[in-house]
Amino acid sequence: MGGSGNVGEKAWQLLRTLPRVSLVNLRPNPGAKQRERRRGRGIHGGRKSGRGHKGERQRGNRPRLGFEGGQTPFYLAIPKYGFNVGHAFRRQYQPLSLNRLQYLIDLGRVDTTQPIDLTQLVNARGVCVQPLKRDYGVQLVEEGADIFAAKVNIEVQWASELAIAAIERNGGVITTSFFDPRCLEILCKPVPFFMQGKPIPKRMLPPEDRKST
Repeated sequence: MGGSGNVGEKAWQLLRTLPRVSLVNLRPNPGAKQRERRRGRGIHGGRKSGRGHKGERQRGNRPRLGFEGGQTPFYLAIPKYGFNVGHAFRRQYQPLSLNRLQYLIDLGRVDTTQPIDLTQLVNARGVCVQPLKRDYGVQLVEEGADIFAAKVNIEVQWASELAIAAIERNGGVITTSFFDPRCLEILCKPVPFFMQGKPIPKRMLPPEDRKST
């Protein structure tokens, strides 16, 4: 205890002798700030100003973005037709494996005594659904089907045949349902919506081409 007291007394003495920190006595560390080099001043600051010899880069006349020196640019050489038609409108489904679902059940984040819907999965941090980025829900994949041993009543938007078989093998029930982006956003975050006091919108019917997505 005596040693610690001596250290404290020395610290107090040092604080009494040192000046108070203010804007007047603030200085950068030695060597932390170097003098800026003057460019473009002939013998007083270099010859080429760090731009090199001649050309567009030295003269500050660089070409526009996407210019490839005169050859046909990439965005004109590649046709607009092919496999990317309508890619901006394709519906995406966030994957949820049976292994992940079993993990959430073992941790107690998901209550198997209640029907498991998208709200419960989002609150359990099992999936991250973003309707503004063309996410239309969750797809249940068969990864971990051999170790899945829970009896659940779950509602998803897409499911593989092996995942359905694994759920029904344990006596569970799986349901697929479609939600439009507006209803999906409310389903993911119901509390902020109900605090607004607005009426619940009617869920839209699935599109005709949903089976092909």
